[in-house]
Amino acid sequence: MAWKTLRKATDIPFLLIGLLMTIYIGFAAFGFTSNSSEHYSNFILGIVMMTGLLAVRNLCDEKLGIADPETEMIRPIRPFFWPRMVFAVVGLVMATIAMGYVRLNAQQLEVSQPFFNETDMIFGWMMTISILMLTFIHWGWLLTTVVSIAIAYFFLGYKIENPLFVTPQYSPEFVMNYIGLGTNQGFYYLAQVAADAIYFLIIYAAILLGVGMLDMVLEVGKSTGRRLPGGAAGPALIGSGIVSSIMGQAVSNVVLTGRLTIPMMKRYGYSGPMAGAIEATASTAGQIMPPILGLAAFIIASFLNLPYIDVALSAMIPGLLYLVGVGIAIVIYARRHELPKLTEKVDREMIIRLLPTFVISFGVVLWLLLGYRSPAIAGMWGIIIALGLAMFQGKYRPKWTRLYSAMEEGFYLVAILSLLLIAVGPLGQVMLTTNLSGRLGAVLVQYLPDSQLLLLLGAMCVSLVLGMGLPTPVAYLIVALALVPFMQQIGVPPLQAHFFVFYFAVFSTLTPPIAVSVLAAAKLADASFLKTAGESMKIALTTFIIPFAFVFSPELMTFPNLTWAVVPPLLEVLLIQLTVSIACYGHVFRNLRGWERWTIGLAAFAGFLGMTDQGNIFFLAQAALFLPMCAYAFVTRQKKAPEAAA
Repeated sequence: MAWKTLRKATDIPFLLIGLLMTIYIGFAAFGFTSNSSEHYSNFILGIVMMTGLLAVRNLCDEKLGIADPETEMIRPIRPFFWPRMVFAVVGLVMATIAMGYVRLNAQQLEVSQPFFNETDMIFGWMMTISILMLTFIHWGWLLTTVVSIAIAYFFLGYKIENPLFVTPQYSPEFVMNYIGLGTNQGFYYLAQVAADAIYFLIIYAAILLGVGMLDMVLEVGKSTGRRLPGGAAGPALIGSGIVSSIMGQAVSNVVLTGRLTIPMMKRYGYSGPMAGAIEATASTAGQIMPPILGLAAFIIASFLNLPYIDVALSAMIPGLLYLVGVGIAIVIYARRHELPKLTEKVDREMIIRLLPTFVISFGVVLWLLLGYRSPAIAGMWGIIIALGLAMFQGKYRPKWTRLYSAMEEGFYLVAILSLLLIAVGPLGQVMLTTNLSGRLGAVLVQYLPDSQLLLLLGAMCVSLVLGMGLPTPVAYLIVALALVPFMQQIGVPPLQAHFFVFYFAVFSTLTPPIAVSVLAAAKLADASFLKTAGESMKIALTTFIIPFAFVFSPELMTFPNLTWAVVPPLLEVLLIQLTVSIACYGHVFRNLRGWERWTIGLAAFAGFLGMTDQGNIFFLAQAALFLPMCAYAFVTRQKKAPEAAA
């Protein structure tokens, strides 16, 4: 009973603060705010209070055996329960007191920076330590360690003897100013993005799920799956792709949709590893598809000083090519294994009833963003229209309890994602203030070979390694700060350079040894992690070429201002995706022998070299290898080829 009381004692203030924050951010979107230092201090104060309360509430749920709302699985009671509870309460209290002090003295701190007195510094350290404590609770030790090392480097970098990494000897007050006590840098660095851009879009996404969008898009996926071989993957590809484009979080989406799509795929003949791989790769699409792009679009827009919608629209064609590549791989796999079409009954009435809620509200959001209205205004209108239209969904009208849960989920998502952006602020600040990113770029240019393709392949490997185990926005931020200056020095335009490292930071969720999306999908599929990762890599090979394509053919990122110049690179990418999938799964008109697959694999490699400006001779080699092999397979299709490993 005591734990239920404590949970309620945290639940009510969490929801109340979330509601007050939403009203406050809504007024701020229309310009009814105090000066920026007070405004963003209010925002950070609200977020640390919400995440602190969430930490305590989650521990109460663990004690009571209440399911995690993200996974709908019962939380096991882990070791060191009481130390973790004390840690959470201390983090909540310290963060509230420290940010309360900063908020009350925001204007004075802004004016006096960096000449802080002793009291200011004490509360600055309290703020720093408590935010790191909350980050550890919600985002784990790896991110907390990375940010802590960055802060320590800012204070102690002058002691390093290596000339590449040494910094001037800054005073503690100077450093604390840039960590966040100055109220416009450090922890505040990306807090503006969280408050002004993502807040209402995330709540809008949660509301869409609450009014039934997930059920509707899965029905649309079923409808498509009834027309194609292996159609059981349709709900995963279409449903997960659409839902994750709104949610913008791969692992959460795997858990959300995979519980429904993976068992369906297995019933229709997909192996467990392949079912998990399809769900993982489809859910990852949301991080590179507009409008959210896993929060990175907002950070890219901030770095490049561009309107968010321009950055998001630039990602449209590459994002669609990602989905097409995954679709091609699924179809070829299904044809090789002679998988049937989907026979599940489609609830067409649900689609008809729910489609207007999604299409109209999303259309209004997109129209407002295209008109360069703020994401906050667009998100608010999306919420209002979605809730209004949901009342006319007939028997599919959501119950008030479901809407309440959706709003609670929205507060939860916006709190932990905002904490993420607040926490990584000092990391970006350190790289910029110490000019570490510029110095790294200069060294890389000096020592690496003078070949743009080889340099990009090196940047790809670094992005995949640095992205392992970190949340995508953090992985992107680290890689962007470390590599984008270097990429610009070798001639890559700024927008393409940011998207190149962002794509491979996203792909790190699919590549071993960490592959967090694959790990979640493998658990749901009751399959081996390594086998699922292997299948994910086969599918992902059709998408790894996309960042190289838009670097060497910037026309692919000119949506919606398209010209005929976009057609050749578009066809090149599609042809390479087709050849890669045929080589990986060994089927075109019939199952292929080993030497035939290797020949088509060489054709895909030749196409890749041609696409990356290595010479038109490679396009000719691709055609000379691929077309005769396809013709030979077509002519001999009645003769069953020996089975080869798929």
